[in-house]
Amino acid sequence: MINTTEEFTYQKLDILWEPAGDGARILRVYGEHPVVALPETIEGRPVTEIGAYCFSRSEPHLPEQYFHFYTGEQLGNPFGQNATQPNAEHPALYEADAPTGSAAYGNLSCLSGSLVEAIRLPASVTTLHNAAFYNCRKLHTLSVGPGIRSIGSDEFMNCTSLSQLILRGQDTESTGLSLLLERFEENLLVLFTPEEEDSILAALFFPEYYEWLDEISPAHLFSRSIHGEGFRMRKCFENGRVNYEKYDQCFENALKLESDESLCQIAFTRLRWPNGLKEEACALYEYALKARLHTAVSMAVRDKDLQLLLFLCRYFTGEDYSQAISACVAADWGEGSARLMEEKHQNGSFARKSFSFDDF
Repeated sequence: MINTTEEFTYQKLDILWEPAGDGARILRVYGEHPVVALPETIEGRPVTEIGAYCFSRSEPHLPEQYFHFYTGEQLGNPFGQNATQPNAEHPALYEADAPTGSAAYGNLSCLSGSLVEAIRLPASVTTLHNAAFYNCRKLHTLSVGPGIRSIGSDEFMNCTSLSQLILRGQDTESTGLSLLLERFEENLLVLFTPEEEDSILAALFFPEYYEWLDEISPAHLFSRSIHGEGFRMRKCFENGRVNYEKYDQCFENALKLESDESLCQIAFTRLRWPNGLKEEACALYEYALKARLHTAVSMAVRDKDLQLLLFLCRYFTGEDYSQAISACVAADWGEGSARLMEEKHQNGSFARKSFSFDDF
């Protein structure tokens, strides 16, 4: 089920940071909850950078001078009412589930590694330093603004659960999306949303792809091989803007390479948010989706995604309704089966059937 902003929580945080030009670079974050929204400013400075290994399980190399910034009321704050203190050593209160070598302040845990699940970066962030999210194996959602312009290496290495990127901006403006996609080869759903709203303006699905090097003997030369249409789809940008026509042109080749689930995800995402979708491409997406309707329904039922299930109803026959209702019942999803029965009554075989007095 698609979720945009309601998961993110504003909580008590202890943020280690240092100045970065006129902005602030976040070095480490301690908090109460694995779903975190970082502040837009620190001591009047916009947050512009996420430091190397900031959310990684590995300890970052902290500079000689750094600062603490507290959000919310901190019980037992050793610095009294001051929000920021330089060169303060973080109290070492180790927890069983905290990463090795990390600390927790009071009831705050180091938000790193497997202890972080969703992160909302400020809109002012422009730079992600090396391995900022390295080994965040439970990180499933990342929300960013449109202004990212520099990304380090190994940014999302071993982020095996990351499946959703929320980009708070317009799909028609130049963003850092292409840079982010270059660093992540796995399946990824990208949602464009307004900064302060939870509505979805546009969406695209980028399937995974694989790269490997083949050695050519005996010269010991290497050739680069790539499998998966996700690679070409990640190149469908011009001046930082999505080129929908190029993206849609990739689908014909994707039909030869991608799994049924990936094809369904590409197709119904484009059909639900048809920004820049031309008639010919729309027809191909609908043809592919109808041919794999059972797979698409199974995905909606598995994820208990009611909005997707209701969208798929426009392609249902009477028999499709019956099969989908049975799938919901088997999955013990009462809401899904109830809504399908309503849809079937309004738009399906019940609605189309008419009676006369001769039938009685």
